[in-house]
Amino acid sequence: MRTKFALVLFTAALAMPGCKKSGSGGGGGGWFVGTEGMMRNVSGGQLGEAYDLGASETLYAIACRYRGEAWVVGAHGTLLYTSDGGQEWSSEVLPTTADLHTLATQDAGPVFVAGDGVFFTGLPEYVTGEVAWTQLGDGTTKFRSLAAAQHGTTVLAISDDGAVWSYEHGQLARRTTIAGARAVAISPDGRTALVAGDGLARSTDGGVTWTRLAANAGTVFEDVRVDDDGAGLAVGKAGAVAMFDADGRVLHQQVGTADLHTMHVAGWSDSVLEGYAAGDGGQTWITHDGGWSWDAGPNVGATVLGVDQIGEGHR
Repeated sequence: MRTKFALVLFTAALAMPGCKKSGSGGGGGGWFVGTEGMMRNVSGGQLGEAYDLGASETLYAIACRYRGEAWVVGAHGTLLYTSDGGQEWSSEVLPTTADLHTLATQDAGPVFVAGDGVFFTGLPEYVTGEVAWTQLGDGTTKFRSLAAAQHGTTVLAISDDGAVWSYEHGQLARRTTIAGARAVAISPDGRTALVAGDGLARSTDGGVTWTRLAANAGTVFEDVRVDDDGAGLAVGKAGAVAMFDADGRVLHQQVGTADLHTMHVAGWSDSVLEGYAAGDGGQTWITHDGGWSWDAGPNVGATVLGVDQIGEGHR
């Protein structure tokens, strides 16, 4: 069910009529979401106009599909959707008021949304984006991270107890537990998966078996990405950034001093290597070489919890 409205995010107001065109335009660049209802677009290193969402619900994550679609999840069952590159947003009504912490999309497949006790999946209509959602959560398990292969079938989730869950054949199955796990990523082909948290662990069989990588002791990571060739990037506490290659070798660097909660790089084996990282304090960082070097971008004014790119290069 969808309601287009002035983007007042309180659950009790989700049925209000009307709509609002926010900002000066959509698409392109990095789309940042976070605390206090913050949604900002950074394109070409410049900060776009603020998107007045009408409330201060925390927005935890953003994930995009195709060239113009994006989904955003947040506190108290908040789920937002755009099909025109972010020029106009609508509120999707889910049968929950739980905090939604994570989501993942597949261009030709389902959208997955999860949070405190809930795990929803649904296949959006190509033209309208409307979804009939199926709830697979048990009401207790709290999910903090989700990843889905863009060109494969692998879908993995992390719960707050470090458990790794797999979505297969319409069901959720608990596969293993990795102590300190906080985030998961899957390569586009679905073969390689990375778990980040108290260190890094990698799977080359779609999440069945896992091997620890030699990350610096004591480094805590909050977000991670991985490419088809097994190389990737992770960010975390106190500005930690780690690049790792297909052989599992890890190169550490530091970008600023604030905790980095999220990052996105368009690709490592492709020619498009632009990416973003951000976290506490709202300072954004921009890379043009896949994470080898970073430049300070604009400050978006609130703690950033999620970032993605609408259009080419989305996760």
